[in-house]
Parts: sequence; C-alpha cells; structure tokens
Amino acid sequence: MSEESTVDTSDTAAGLAIAFPGQGNKPDATVEALTRYREHPLVAAFLRRSGLADPADLDLRDTRMAQPATYVCGLASVSERFGADAAPAAVLGHSLGELTALAQAGVLDPWDGLALAERRGQICHAQQDARPGSMIAVMGTGLDGIEWIRRQAIARSGGVLELAGLNGRRQTVLSGDTGTAREAVAIAGELEVLAEELPIGGSFHSPLMADAIGPWREAVTAVPFKPAATTVVSTIDAAPHTDPEELRELLIRALLLPVRWLDATKGVRDLGIERVWDAGPGETLHKLGRREHIVKFVRLPALPQLEVQR
Repeated sequence: MSEESTVDTSDTAAGLAIAFPGQGNKPDATVEALTRYREHPLVAAFLRRSGLADPADLDLRDTRMAQPATYVCGLASVSERFGADAAPAAVLGHSLGELTALAQAGVLDPWDGLALAERRGQICHAQQDARPGSMIAVMGTGLDGIEWIRRQAIARSGGVLELAGLNGRRQTVLSGDTGTAREAVAIAGELEVLAEELPIGGSFHSPLMADAIGPWREAVTAVPFKPAATTVVSTIDAAPHTDPEELRELLIRALLLPVRWLDATKGVRDLGIERVWDAGPGETLHKLGRREHIVKFVRLPALPQLEVQR
C-alpha cells in the first residue's frame, strides 16, 4: 500500500488502529504534551508524584520520569481526541507503548497501568546502575549489514550487543553494554553507515535486562488483567491478542525480547486495518510508518490550542 502523510477528517476511532510510542521521543515533544494535557487526571497525578508542577522541569533523560510521562501522554492524547470511550479497531505499542496499548484496550485499569509504568522505570533505572548499557540506532543497511557490524563490535570488545528493535527494513536498534555499543557506532562509521547512540538510559531489550525480569514479573503479576475490549497487536510476536494471560506474559517478556515493530504493522494490515494514528507524544511512529508503506499513518486535524494555567 502506498502510504502518505494524509489528514484523516474522521471524528471517531472506528476503523483506525492507534499506536503508542516508547520513551525514545524528543523531550520537547513530551514536555509539550504534558503541558497540553496537564488537567487530565493521569497527567496531573504523574506531575504531582514527580514533585514538579512545571513539565519543563522534568529530567526526561531519567527513565523513571520518561516512562510514566510517555504513558500518561499517550492515553490523554486519545481521550482528548476521541473521548473517554474511544473504540479503535486495534492498538499496538512500541516498547513501553505496549503497556499504554493494554490500558487503552481495557486489559489494564489506566491507574494500574500508571503504577506499572512508574515501577518499570524504577526497575530499569536500578538495572542500569547494576549493568550499565546503551542503545544505538543503525540506519541505511539491512540485517546482513547489521549483523556484520554487531558481530565485529562483539569480537573487538568481548561484550554484549543484541538486536533490540526491528523498526524497518533499513532501521534497526541494537542494545548492550556501552563499550560494545560505541564500538558498533565506530565500525558503522568506518563503513559509512549511519549509526547513533540513543538518549535512553538503559540497555532495553537485551540480555543485560535479564535480572530485571524477576521484579517486573512480580509487579505485573500483582495487577488484574481483563480480556481486551479491542484487539492488541503485540510488538513482541507481531500477532493479534485479546486473552489477558497471553498479554500479561508478553508484557513481562517485552523487557528482554526485541521490538518487532515492522512485523507488528504488517499484523495490523493483515487484520484488514488500513489506517494507523500515532497518539504520541511526538511523531516517532508516524515517521517510521511513512518509510515502510505497509499501512497508512494518518494525521488528524489540529485541535484548538488550550490556555495553560501556570
């Protein structure tokens, strides 16, 4: 399907899949969203718990802040656009966005989801302290080129570096210890392949997160899960799900397994859904979708600017 950045004039979510990003957004986009939605109960609660009234004061390089901030902004965006009873045809989420998608689909109570987003941030922060790591994006080469870079970096450093995100046919995210990740960036430069370290404090979706699975499983297991009211296309197995226990286990494993974003968008297409909207914050998923021409990532008409009381 040819994909263009078209404007969708629909006022409902019917026939539309909604996509939720992970924490790798531009901080300015997250601050803008928090400011816009600051009266939403989830956003207000997050800001109150952070101890900072002004979103601009948040350190969004800290995963303990970035994860719940991204979560509340995604749900608030859908609520403002489509109302509290939004009923999309499907939902999907990139990394942390899988948690947001489950809340939107009714699998999780949104407040339980916020508690999990906060706990996930705490667990990941502690794991970064214990086993520091980094993530890099490599663009302009396929999996054969990625593997050439990855294996050479491991051979030079003796460290860990694994596929963490399959975002597109020519965009892949690698995750591992910081030394090996930076070695991979250097090797990519030697090959004139674009690679850059991501501003994310952690080695998400790599073996370095293995010790975090225990406390994360404990947190996820303690929260009730319900059958999905709308189909969730998981970015862990790229398949549609409604069963709560399947979705619980996928959410747990998502901390360690790679994000199969490209395959998940194909899974949306296979359900007969042709339009996807990126709930944000930012337009990271929209931009990824435009490059791949699998489904149509649509823009929606701008909403009126809100007056923000400071």
